[in-house]
Amino acid sequence: MKNILFFGGASMLAYMWTNNWKAKYNIFLGINKRSSENIGIKTIQLSNYNNELESLIKEFKIDIIINCSGLTGVEECENNPKRAEELNSFLPGQLSKACLNTSAKLVHISTDHLFNGQNKNMDELSKVTPLNIYARSKYLGECNVIKNNHNSLIIRTNFYGLGPSYRPSFSDRIISSLQLNREIHLFDNVYYTPIHVDELTNIVELLLKKNKKGIFNISSNERITKFDFGVLLAEKFKLNKELIKPINIEQKKDLVTRPEDMSLSNNKLFKEINYKVKTLQGQLSDLVQNY
Repeated sequence: MKNILFFGGASMLAYMWTNNWKAKYNIFLGINKRSSENIGIKTIQLSNYNNELESLIKEFKIDIIINCSGLTGVEECENNPKRAEELNSFLPGQLSKACLNTSAKLVHISTDHLFNGQNKNMDELSKVTPLNIYARSKYLGECNVIKNNHNSLIIRTNFYGLGPSYRPSFSDRIISSLQLNREIHLFDNVYYTPIHVDELTNIVELLLKKNKKGIFNISSNERITKFDFGVLLAEKFKLNKELIKPINIEQKKDLVTRPEDMSLSNNKLFKEINYKVKTLQGQLSDLVQNY
């Protein structure tokens, strides 16, 4: 059984991911300040990752590191660029270097936020054109990973699923609002290709088994607005979709500039591992089962 260390072990993604893999792998959660809600999973307290990474990998015989850590708030990154650089750019590079020196495999989680939103269904070779500090820091993180260790796997994605109580996901927030009979406003001019975390983790597992490296988009086949996704979600959960109101992103004057189209092409997955991604309807059926 492989030993897997999740960096950012208390993150929303690590919480959802480990629930899928804890029966199949020996999992460690690398945590700093916040503890995880995952029950029965071993934790490692991370204090100074600059000095302890390689010794930590050797001590716990780590085979795979999955980097879920990062500063993900777009406004937060804009207000704290040094912290964004540390977590989104510098740390991934240090992790990839440590993995190279210890023969562990790195899976680095990136983002779909890297482009200017002028085109749809961007692939892995599309030119990166970041609009804000979050996007620039995440792209620099990718560059540092590749520069230090060509064997690393970089995942560009935008996921949803059943998150922890302290960090509800986008889909959680929609479901919760509708269950409480509250109105919710969602952008009708922001497009993306969301993937359910169960599908995401299944695909990463396949990529690891085939020892793939480099950048892979893991996304749904359907390009959809945030508003239409909310409506689809409401229909699947039999909630009142009339409570979901469309709003244009330009109406939110307090937001940092961000792309209006973050859709990704997943054609490379089919070409390289012969994987056909589930439809959004199929993914949302899995989400209903999670609940």
